[in-house]
Amino acid sequence: MTSQKTKRAENFPVGSLLIPRHLRADVHAYYGFARLADDIADSPALSPDEKKSRLRAMKDALEENHRVLGEYSEEQNAAQRLGAHLTQRGLGLTLATDLLEAFLWDADNNPCRTWADLINYCQYSACPVGRFLMAIHGETAGETESDALCSALQILNHVQDASDDWAALQRVYIPKDWMSTAGVSTSGLSESRSSKELRAVLNRVLDNTDRLINTAAALPRLIQTRGLAAEATICVSLAKRLSHRLRQSDPIEESVSLSGLDWGLAGGRGLLRLLRP
Repeated sequence: MTSQKTKRAENFPVGSLLIPRHLRADVHAYYGFARLADDIADSPALSPDEKKSRLRAMKDALEENHRVLGEYSEEQNAAQRLGAHLTQRGLGLTLATDLLEAFLWDADNNPCRTWADLINYCQYSACPVGRFLMAIHGETAGETESDALCSALQILNHVQDASDDWAALQRVYIPKDWMSTAGVSTSGLSESRSSKELRAVLNRVLDNTDRLINTAAALPRLIQTRGLAAEATICVSLAKRLSHRLRQSDPIEESVSLSGLDWGLAGGRGLLRLLRP
């Protein structure tokens, strides 16, 4: 399965030039693996059982990375390749298998019933990405802050895509108990714009996400590697800007995304962090 998404389509920097050259192959292997697995989980053409079968085949290939490339499908080869990178770096395979657990959850379209469910989902779907980047850079501090940043970025994407996720996959990441308390049903995600009640639920999600961003704001100061600290600075800045934009505009009514100015300002902050002695 060829990935339908590209680095340019992402809200946040992926494998940027701030990553040292000798680590970029590791990052690209991780990104390629995650992208292909995500495409399986999000495919409208595959049944839940087909999705789970292919994701489990990726896990098998990941754990058997001694085999010769070419014996497997594209996605299994990507898993095998990542397994070799992780083994070479002395890193645990859970940095990858946790992602697969999240995608298996997606394959069954399990809703997030509570905020705790959503945070638990992010522990598998998003936090391993930050932990991987920290690990390959040899960073040992800041796991709590990294998890907060990755979770915030994931949840902001869920708010952006709430309408599309429901329309395409009948998938809901907005806590269903909050929707129920507000008298909002999932049909509200299919309307032309947010009702007052749904808008209040989305704002509640953003309130909690802003608390995660506030925790994540300390991360750049905890990172010793300048390039990674700069990238964390950029991501924190973009998360703040996207949260603000999602409050100002209705993601049910229109596509809400970061502007060129948002990227420019975040890049400037990252450059200042990079140049800081």
